[in-house]
Amino acid sequence: MVFLPYAAMAADKASDFFRNLSQEKNLLEALYSKSREQAEQDNDLKPFTLAGEIGLLNTTGNTDTSIIKFAVESNHEMTSWSNRYESQFLQRTNVIRGVNDADRVQTGRIEISAQFDYKLVQPNSRLFAYMEYDDNEFNRLRDQATLVMGYSKVAFRHEKSEFRYSIGPGYSHLRQTRNNRTIEEMIVRGTLYYNINFGENARFRQTLSAELGQEISRAQAQSSLSAKLFKKLALKVSVDLFVNDNVASQDSILSTQTSISLVYQFF
Repeated sequence: MVFLPYAAMAADKASDFFRNLSQEKNLLEALYSKSREQAEQDNDLKPFTLAGEIGLLNTTGNTDTSIIKFAVESNHEMTSWSNRYESQFLQRTNVIRGVNDADRVQTGRIEISAQFDYKLVQPNSRLFAYMEYDDNEFNRLRDQATLVMGYSKVAFRHEKSEFRYSIGPGYSHLRQTRNNRTIEEMIVRGTLYYNINFGENARFRQTLSAELGQEISRAQAQSSLSAKLFKKLALKVSVDLFVNDNVASQDSILSTQTSISLVYQFF
């Protein structure tokens, strides 16, 4: 009879152990189920997409001006990685006619960027690395290079809409050609991305990004609306706002770019 209280205590502890084990099992099953649902959503995405964009503008008169825009955008969705690649080329050519000859002035911009997201246990939570190179003659900022690593998250992704963000520390370098000044320092970079589809033939996309350091301060807002003309061909209207506090004192910190272009979806 002496051992009965100890036997009862042992039975209670065993019951608590198996009850806690059952709760932990249910929690793990819930986490696994949520991860599986997110993975299934990722599987619904196209594994690889590639789109090319081109826009042209030409004016004639006392001054002949031609502007060409060419851009490429690609997304690569894998089991553990979600990558995004973008490139843009702009060139403006001015031909000023004089009495005896004509002067040709060319101004260009080349921008290349890539972001690599590594999916964690929860696929919507990720670690990322971002790289960008921007050589911009329009605002006299050359050899701009940025490298950032941090955390990104897909806040939600539905059939017709998606919102994600990222933030992290990094390094940035740029050169002002007007006064031949070079700036390089550690920064913090954050981005917001929102995309919504209107049926199967129209899409709106908004991107916001900002970089902050002791000297470097710049932000960019990109808004675009595209509508399908044919199965793989779309018309795109985009408005870009650039705020860059790193330009020379003689230059404006705000610049805008508005374009109408054709987009072809290769994949």
